Amino acid sequence: MTDAAPHIDWPRTHVHFIAIGGIGMSALARIARAQGATVSGCDCAESTILDELRSLGCTCSVGHSAAHLRGVDLVVHSSAVPADNPERHAALTLNIPDISRGRLLAWLQQDHDTVAISGAHGKTTTTWIAANLLIRAGADPTVAVGGVVSDLGGNARVGKSALFVTEADESDGSFLYLNPKYPVITNVDADHLDYYGNMDAIKDAFVRFTQAAPGGAVIACADCPNVQAILPLARSRVVTFGVGHGDIAAHNVRLEPGRAVYDAALPGGPIRNLVLSLPGIHNVRNSLAALALAHELDLPLDAVRDAFANTSSVGRRLERRGCVRGVTLYDDYAHHPAEIAATLESARMLAPRRLVGIFQPHRYTRTQLLHREFGSVFGRLDLLLIAPIYAASERPIDGVTSELIAREVQARGVPVELLPDLAAVPDRLAGELAPGDTLITIGAGDVWKAGDAALARIRADEDALGGAGILACPAADKSTRSTALAGVQGQADAA
Repeated sequence: MTDAAPHIDWPRTHVHFIAIGGIGMSALARIARAQGATVSGCDCAESTILDELRSLGCTCSVGHSAAHLRGVDLVVHSSAVPADNPERHAALTLNIPDISRGRLLAWLQQDHDTVAISGAHGKTTTTWIAANLLIRAGADPTVAVGGVVSDLGGNARVGKSALFVTEADESDGSFLYLNPKYPVITNVDADHLDYYGNMDAIKDAFVRFTQAAPGGAVIACADCPNVQAILPLARSRVVTFGVGHGDIAAHNVRLEPGRAVYDAALPGGPIRNLVLSLPGIHNVRNSLAALALAHELDLPLDAVRDAFANTSSVGRRLERRGCVRGVTLYDDYAHHPAEIAATLESARMLAPRRLVGIFQPHRYTRTQLLHREFGSVFGRLDLLLIAPIYAASERPIDGVTSELIAREVQARGVPVELLPDLAAVPDRLAGELAPGDTLITIGAGDVWKAGDAALARIRADEDALGGAGILACPAADKSTRSTALAGVQGQADAA
């Protein structure tokens, strides 16, 4: 539970965000700025997010310096920023309050009817589906999403109603600072074990998350066994959702390229032929959480139908990046085996010919703990290229490399190659991709840049041929393409 928040006179407050370019931090910076605060921040590199914040009147710097704290009243840091950061150290010396991102979110949502959406997977998309529904229904919520949404013009908005819809991050336990009226749990899975240690600790955290629902209800997935295991310990009323069962249930699901259609059973009666403008069974479940919220808030059915049929995708969630000479590029943030499996199921439906993937593992700890699970989720690909691990804030672990995943993938018969780095992607794919092929980049790091570079290379090759040539494309039969494990080992040694 959150501590009582101090009264903040936002127009008279200067807030400085350390690591302001992060998706969660930037959302809060946007909200603070919309409340009238003077906002500054810094990050380790330039980004489009910094440019967008500058356009809103925020002062954004690259690099960390104690000088950034002149005139600052409040410092906010992400969980990845260490205590010895020069700006955090200066805040301590100057007696400037220094709080975490999760604590500021808790302060902002206090005195609201908060919808806090958490879970191992799907929380960003579910947050946007719910937010879009409330916006289109005229409920005017405040929103904080863990991804960029074109319809929001970013990742946050400030509304005038009491409703506050936010993604609730369980990765560092900060979701327990919140006091939601509607805690939503999409699923519970083995992730962030570097923080929790084991599944029992993860389940315990979600049990605590269910304790806060004053006057509201816990909205939870009936399809997830780990969720079902913790619900008997919830102290609040529980509303479940799922495919085929639950208080709010989807039936007769029809998955189509780029969308899903289903019938929904609710306590008040069925809804026929709900059209969801997002693909995959996982997004059906995500939408059911929003449908449960709509039922709790007694929103009109017409608003539900309109919102579901017109929900744009969140950036980096099966995002279509472009199409050049018949080669289509998608990008997805998926970085856990369960997420990748769901993404590739939907991507396969969008691929008329071959589906080629570039995967960038995220964090050494996740690779170490889940490399065997990663091996089983790439079966829908015709070719997989695996990049070196994106470390995030972690230090390397001896013996933990992308080769661990490559071995598991190859053992299941999927053609796989290790890349020395992402810069090698355009050359590797030159001549590989042909009209009708689909390329998808997968991972929470900067793998999307490699996809864009590959598409740019195809465009450049086309220009060099005067737009009349075609790229060479070898036989694409999956049964005839293979990569010897010796080759995988050799590439790993060269990386």
